[in-house]
Amino acid sequence: MPPAPAQITKGAMSNQSISSNGKSGRQSVGFDLNSFKVSLNFGFLIENPLTSLPAYYSAWNTLTEQLPELYKAKTVREAVHQLPLLDYNQLSGHRQLRLAHLQLSFITAGYVWQNGDAGIPKSLPKSLAVPFYHISELLGIQPVLCHASLALANWRLKDPNGAFDFENLQCIYHIPGGYSGDWFCIIPFMVEFNFAKCLKNFVEILNLLNIAKELNARDKSRTTIENQTALQLDEVTNVIHLMNKSLARMHDHLDAKTFFNEVRPFLAGWGGEGTPMSDGLIYEGISSTPIKALGGSAAQSTTLQALDGLLGIRHKEGQKEFLVKMRNYMPPEHRRFVEYLENRPYGLPHLVESSTNDVLKSSYNNCITALVQLRTYHIQIVSKYILAASVGMNEGNYKSLDSKGTGGTSVMPFLKVVRADTETKLIGSRQSKKFSKMSWLTIGAVTAIGGAVIFGAVQFVKQK
Repeated sequence: MPPAPAQITKGAMSNQSISSNGKSGRQSVGFDLNSFKVSLNFGFLIENPLTSLPAYYSAWNTLTEQLPELYKAKTVREAVHQLPLLDYNQLSGHRQLRLAHLQLSFITAGYVWQNGDAGIPKSLPKSLAVPFYHISELLGIQPVLCHASLALANWRLKDPNGAFDFENLQCIYHIPGGYSGDWFCIIPFMVEFNFAKCLKNFVEILNLLNIAKELNARDKSRTTIENQTALQLDEVTNVIHLMNKSLARMHDHLDAKTFFNEVRPFLAGWGGEGTPMSDGLIYEGISSTPIKALGGSAAQSTTLQALDGLLGIRHKEGQKEFLVKMRNYMPPEHRRFVEYLENRPYGLPHLVESSTNDVLKSSYNNCITALVQLRTYHIQIVSKYILAASVGMNEGNYKSLDSKGTGGTSVMPFLKVVRADTETKLIGSRQSKKFSKMSWLTIGAVTAIGGAVIFGAVQFVKQK
């Protein structure tokens, strides 16, 4: 049986310093960061993604465009059964492959979930399964609707000459839920774009670490290195707050009932524990054995795992196992970027924990605190859109998914442990105790009353 597509690796990493090139918007880590497909301007987003495939693939173009109406009418399967088996080898270049993956992942999700839990198919037709599987294999990501396609390859600007902002962003293709569904996609477009602003600071921090590891602890120049590192960490902290601010816009246009009953099931995937497809899905023409491919999840975002890697956050074994598994849903170049940050022999914690520099320790703690705040707000989002909605707004079409995240986890316990792992990296008992006492007051309370979740205003109090 062929397994789900494995990650593609392209050579060993080096620990040479990173240099930046402001003119091109690219960087290199011992070699050009093009190999990571990371951009100083767009981060992990595809730059200027294609919006349609060549005429040979018009059947895919048309079906994906019509998908919201077909899904609502429960006729996606009829349309898929009329698809010709197209030759994926005629696709040219990375951007065409990424768009094809986006299209086929949308069509596949619609095919599987159009009738809810009832009558879920055990297999995917050959005309869809064969090209989808092999395109995924070429890209090194999984044959399912995942963050790499939904959040990184599905954006475009209404005005190509306008700003990259909420007002000018739109989806190329649309998931169920009308504008609520679109808004659910637009939020991560913006969060990913926000993250790109701190990549230059990642570059500088890694450069400084390369210098610091060669210095004696008493070397006078070490203080300068530590102070410069603190300044770069302050910029990363500002970007995390910006990401949190963008995430807070989720409430503007995402209706909880629509999300729970229409958006979330579409992203569910197959093969998660306790789902009606726990064995996976058979890809006809590929294997007679079901393939497991979990649904889209924030854990598949390279931004969060890259922040963990830079800051030296290590998660408990169960959570770590899931997060590492989620890297198989990232483009392989992005996965290697996380692994590079995570596996450096001299990382940021080495510098901070061996230092007596209060400025550096404070900046590091502020960055950790900002990431804890971001994860706390994510928990609040989940409380509103999954836990509370499952009590008061559940239409009963997807009972198997009631308390699960789209990645197949029991979502709330997982998120709380990941947040706790982040908080443990705070340096010094005084700071840790201070944060523990203040965090729930400053980040915002979640109160459950009669199955409804009421969100208090989110206020961030500057740590002194």
